[in-house]
Amino acid sequence: MKSRTFLVLGVLAGATMGATGCTLYAEDCDKRFRSCGTGGSGATGTGGSGGSVDPGCVPSELTPGTALPDTCTGVFVSGTNGNDTTGDGTRGAPYASLGKALEGGPTVVYACAVQTSDTATVTVPAGTALFGGLDCADWQYTGDKTPVSPGTPIALVLSPGAGASALEDLDLMSGPGVAPGESSIAVFADGATATLARTDLTSGSGAPGADAPPDPTDLALNGAPGGPGTDNCGGAGVIGGGGGGQKVCQALDVSGGAGGSGLNAATGGPGAPGNGPAGLATGGAGGVGEGAPGSCSGGDGAPGTPGTPGAGASGTGALTAAGYAGVVGAGGASSGTPAAGGGGGGGANACPGAGPSGGGGGSGGCGGAPGTGGGAGGASIALVSRSASVTLATVTLVAGNGAPGGTGSAGQDGGGGGQGGPAGTGGDNGACGGGAGGKGGRGGAAGGGLGGHSLGIAYSGTAPSETSVAITTGSAGPGGAGGDGGPTNQGGTGDSGQKADRLELPAS
Repeated sequence: MKSRTFLVLGVLAGATMGATGCTLYAEDCDKRFRSCGTGGSGATGTGGSGGSVDPGCVPSELTPGTALPDTCTGVFVSGTNGNDTTGDGTRGAPYASLGKALEGGPTVVYACAVQTSDTATVTVPAGTALFGGLDCADWQYTGDKTPVSPGTPIALVLSPGAGASALEDLDLMSGPGVAPGESSIAVFADGATATLARTDLTSGSGAPGADAPPDPTDLALNGAPGGPGTDNCGGAGVIGGGGGGQKVCQALDVSGGAGGSGLNAATGGPGAPGNGPAGLATGGAGGVGEGAPGSCSGGDGAPGTPGTPGAGASGTGALTAAGYAGVVGAGGASSGTPAAGGGGGGGANACPGAGPSGGGGGSGGCGGAPGTGGGAGGASIALVSRSASVTLATVTLVAGNGAPGGTGSAGQDGGGGGQGGPAGTGGDNGACGGGAGGKGGRGGAAGGGLGGHSLGIAYSGTAPSETSVAITTGSAGPGGAGGDGGPTNQGGTGDSGQKADRLELPAS
């Protein structure tokens, strides 16, 4: 006699070899599924937590051409003849969708081999047996798969609980990701115990990651202008210069210098230098008064420097209660530095009396805020097993394409420097205007988001048990570009996603 190796499948709670002697030959895993015990009762087939199915009511165990026995209770679904409004879930009046059939909790569901009318993610309670592949007219087992494609980014969720679930002879297809960075997952086993037999899982493509929102424009970041000099030509008094533009940026004084006074003296009054943040930017020099050697115009303040850019996203992402979450690009690491104020212009003296005064220097502009990182690209994953116990027997998994990560922003532009104040007029117009404040530095550019994966199986904890499993994957999404904040302010590019048959990911 041929020697056989036995494989015990814990399809539903209580279906253990010690309790029932129920086994499945390992070499037959591509053909049949078996669960043993006493089924639920009533037209709704409610079996309670951990209910199990008599082998004579498992469609794949029936003799070909044999209808499901009348003694087999459960909820019936037909995408052709069913109706979720007028049906009651019996053979003669089936429901049209799995979602309706499962509203009462764990049960046994028999679905004929045509497209169900599900339009929302199908949530399977723990302890449920879901059998497809039946003829819609007489409920014979055909072996054809029952298509389930609700069009949602997650087609079916296996819920956690005390009972184990089983899915047979299904073709489960998720729609593409829709929202920015949304992933497509055919089956999400979240802490569940389940067996899938002779079932196909196909995930759609992920959605591109969100580009960072535009950087803010805030006119308050601009520098303040310098005050004008005073017109004059006569008298023996002192004509005060225009005031420097007043500004405090990032707790630093970047005001412009005051203009020089108009005097009835050998030379006009000198302008004051602009304020420069120590170690960051140098203030503009004050202009010399008329009659003194040198330039009477106020000098411009030095500009600020860009902030430190952020890195592109790296890593793998994680499995979450919502399915999968990728990695967002890092924001810019720091703001741009503020610029320095301009120097005041020199005053005049060549008049019968006191001459006109110089204009004040403009203040420096403030530094821009750092940029925002690009969003992660959506993944395409046929099966997500998050801290679950999943057994696969004769299962085909097909993943679509991962999506590109989003682009990081360039960082907020630094504020423009305030204009220098004009010189006062009078006499030979020997007074000078103030210098302009410098432009603030742009905020650090941000990094791009992680590209989306294309995975047959993504799991945390224990890897699914596999027998006769075929996996096909698509392409992984490229990482998002970093923000372009100029030659010295480039955000990092995100890593590309991974293309793999199986990938272990952390759970969060």
